[in-house]
Amino acid sequence: MAVSLVTPSCLLIILLGFILAVGLVPQAEAARAFFVFGDSLVDNGNNNYLATTARADSPPYGIDYPTHRPTGRFSNGYNIADLISQNIGSEPTLPYLSPELTGQKLLVGANFASAGIGILNDTGVQFVNIIRIYQQLANFQQYQQRLSVLVGKDQAKKIVNQGLVLITLGGNDFVNNYFLVPFSVRSRQFALPAYVPFLISEYQKILQAMEILAMKPKLPSIASEPTPCPMLAPTPTP
Repeated sequence: MAVSLVTPSCLLIILLGFILAVGLVPQAEAARAFFVFGDSLVDNGNNNYLATTARADSPPYGIDYPTHRPTGRFSNGYNIADLISQNIGSEPTLPYLSPELTGQKLLVGANFASAGIGILNDTGVQFVNIIRIYQQLANFQQYQQRLSVLVGKDQAKKIVNQGLVLITLGGNDFVNNYFLVPFSVRSRQFALPAYVPFLISEYQKILQAMEILAMKPKLPSIASEPTPCPMLAPTPTP
């Protein structure tokens, strides 16, 4: 049996994203907290705590992870956020919904991402219970409150202001929205050339909301990736 994990185009997208994101992070950033927002490209387990079909909790997910078990990452092993953490010499951020995210673990940062979401709130509706981007930002506010209890308000503000921020969004707005079904609501509302600038304008609103929360992405924002990268089931080989 041979397992095909990603399509060639998906592999190229992942490699380019990794080069952009990891290649620009110097080793000196290790002391800074890391905050991750977005979709399945960076979700490292939040959806495993939700009643949703968008879960990576069964093989072949995780087959190349050190434990060789599914971890909630939509990957055969590490994802982009993990590789960035490794590059800066830090331990991986925990999913925000993980009960292990307490005490000193909060100082590392947190991963708020949720597979299936997009820039638009109506993206991924078929998955029902996912953490949409504005809810991720609300969860980040709760994180700040928890951090303030641990280290004090001033120190918590400093940790957040100096933290690294990664956000990946956009691919699901095409695959799990615009092109999800023939004559989808969004495809009837917008011709494709008009849909793209609409997404960009909505994405700008998200970035503005992040700035209000004292966050400015300090890593390249990976937005509008052409397609998600699905894991494929094992297929027999001749």
